[in-house]
Amino acid sequence: MGTGVTITADDVRVLAQTTDGDPALVLAGDDVRVVPDAQAADGHLIYTKAELIAEYGEEITDVQAEVLAAGLTAQMA
Repeated sequence: MGTGVTITADDVRVLAQTTDGDPALVLAGDDVRVVPDAQAADGHLIYTKAELIAEYGEEITDVQAEVLAAGLTAQMA
């Protein structure tokens, strides 16, 4: 994408703590935000809570959140 957008550990933690629907991190313009419905992400989907649980389980540590955020940021570069 080459957007220069940075995903932070806080973004990952918000996603992990969201319990509404099928939450996901999405790119909205130059902003990363959590939406309650991954299906409505309109092609700007970055990462879903379902993926988070599959990879890390129900709890994510601060270190895991940092590593994941860095990895997602790198994928978007």
